[in-house]
Amino acid sequence: MRKIHLILFILLAAFGSLVGFGWNEIGGTEFIPSQEESSSTVEASITEDNDKEILHEEELREKKLSEATEIASAEQIPVLTYHHILEEKDLKARHYDAGGNLASTIVLLKDFKKQMKVLHDHGYYTLTLEEFEKYITNKIDIPKNSVLLTFDDGHKNNYIEAYPVLKEYGFHAVEFLITSRNNDQTEPYDSITNQYLSYEEIEASSDVFEFASHTNRFHNHKEDGTAFLISKSLPEIEEDVETSIKQIGGTNALAYPYGAYDEETMEAMKAAGIDLAFTVQAGYVSPGDDMLQIHRNSVRPYHSIDDFKEILQLS
Repeated sequence: MRKIHLILFILLAAFGSLVGFGWNEIGGTEFIPSQEESSSTVEASITEDNDKEILHEEELREKKLSEATEIASAEQIPVLTYHHILEEKDLKARHYDAGGNLASTIVLLKDFKKQMKVLHDHGYYTLTLEEFEKYITNKIDIPKNSVLLTFDDGHKNNYIEAYPVLKEYGFHAVEFLITSRNNDQTEPYDSITNQYLSYEEIEASSDVFEFASHTNRFHNHKEDGTAFLISKSLPEIEEDVETSIKQIGGTNALAYPYGAYDEETMEAMKAAGIDLAFTVQAGYVSPGDDMLQIHRNSVRPYHSIDDFKEILQLS
């Protein structure tokens, strides 16, 4: 009897060692995976579900675009530019100029909300960069009420203030990043300083924003005020832009810092792989326009809601 017990003990020990190595036997021939294998399976399933969800959203977006275009297609569209979005209570002395006027790069949150409501109420379609590029290259038609929303510099207040408003309306926007100013550490919000998006915030807002280049370190100028994109050599510009593209994870779009560029700048853009380059020159975009000199309309703190509607060419 003792021998039988000993044999059973040895068999149970052997079985236990097999379980420890992931051979969880059920019914003699069927096995279930170990905990590590189960985790991998779950992760793969989640990834697959996320991919399906993204594909579904893209299909819905294409359907919405097609249906809206059938009603009326756009002959030209506006591209809007924002920088800072701030709450009135967060304004400090540094946000005003010597004449007591709010800095031209600031739009108050209350005004931004009104502007986004105008877009929503008039059924505006907020384009992705891919859709915009296909429109300007005559590959697709887009709805009459279409707009490309852009934000320059990648300020933290865009995530704190603008992102929730855009998300509420299901809007899409482009954030042009000065990539040397993005960092790993997410700091507490403080409107008194020029804070920039952390990588965590970039990831968290990627359901609304897509990210493009505002250069890496060339959002700068010489002592005489000449912008780097004009004063630096073509190879230097190309290297800086390529660095920013790499840090973003790939993009073919850039906004010229200060709106400064010349023929050599545009050659550097082509060499770096930039197909869409945005200026600060006011105007509208139509199919066939120069893709390296895209017009944009800046939204300013002194713009009334009627001014905003006029920019949109709403009657």
